[in-house]
Amino acid sequence: MPLNLITKHQPSSVGSKSLTIYKLSSNENPLGTSKLVRKQLQISHIKLERYPVFIYKNLIQNVANMYNLNKKQIVLGNGSDELLSLLCSACLKEGDEVIISEHGFLPYKTQVLVAHAIPVIIKDFNNKIDINNIIRSINTRTKMIFITMPTNPTGLFLTIREISQLSILLMPTNILLILDMAYSEYVEDDRYSIKMTTNIVVIKTLSKIYGLASLRLGWMYGRNNVIKLIEKIRSPFNTNKIAQITGSIALTDSQQHYLSRSFNMFWLIKIIVSLREANFYISRSYANFVVIKFDKKLPISLIENYIAKCNINIRRMSEYKLFNSIRVSVGLPRENIMLINHLKKLKKQRFVLVTHRTEEGTTQYWKT
Repeated sequence: MPLNLITKHQPSSVGSKSLTIYKLSSNENPLGTSKLVRKQLQISHIKLERYPVFIYKNLIQNVANMYNLNKKQIVLGNGSDELLSLLCSACLKEGDEVIISEHGFLPYKTQVLVAHAIPVIIKDFNNKIDINNIIRSINTRTKMIFITMPTNPTGLFLTIREISQLSILLMPTNILLILDMAYSEYVEDDRYSIKMTTNIVVIKTLSKIYGLASLRLGWMYGRNNVIKLIEKIRSPFNTNKIAQITGSIALTDSQQHYLSRSFNMFWLIKIIVSLREANFYISRSYANFVVIKFDKKLPISLIENYIAKCNINIRRMSEYKLFNSIRVSVGLPRENIMLINHLKKLKKQRFVLVTHRTEEGTTQYWKT
């Protein structure tokens, strides 16, 4: 039974309610929701007793205008997670195969299994999706290829040349190339661009740079027959009125978009450079988070406990097959500086493995 192969998603813990916890584990926008949204969102004037039919259409039109897309090929979702679920439910059947990167977003595998299809996990190369491994894994049962742009958790991306190469190769087939672009607005690189073709499906969210994570709002763009299938099975009112109104306002707030992007770029570089200077292994990232790899001599649980005692919440990466690594989101200035300083102290800290033998057995623990 496919459901037996699914591991329940465990959100990052937030620690004790009595302490100030600095949450750097969920890739949220530390600057929060824009002032424009807060100013214009007057809940007392919103008719919450009415279903949001017309607002849904307005938001789709806003997305179409912003990205120069055909509004008939756009569908909204309760976050990008729901869109992934709808896509797999509509387009997959038992025995179909879906190609997923070994460090790919965990819900991909879950939704493929729920649809009774088969996830085909391919090896990455230097923490980046390997096009050659994708090509080698394609067969007559392949129906989809999931690619995160940039990837979560490694923060790297395939260039426009690589995506075009793959898209052209897939043209004679019915294989869908799914581009999950949740962090696309953070990327500042001329090689990052998408040329839409009939076999590409783009999924985006307003949870990240737009700071609307708690409202769960995303959108998907694809060819007509795919979108029509999604429209057939999605709930009639799958996104709520407040999310739709807020999303429309957030999309027009170019000032907040620029501020969030500039802030992220500054602190992302500062965190990477500061930790590299302290001899941490930390690779380049084009998103709003970084992955830090630690010496294999120390168990990751020890490192996590040390960071937790500093009231900083991070994400372990073993579930993504990145062992002895943590993912850290860019936070507010004070949080970023605190993180850098505590990790530098950790580097200088000397840990000793103590073995304690008794009549009942042997126990081991680390101490400083």
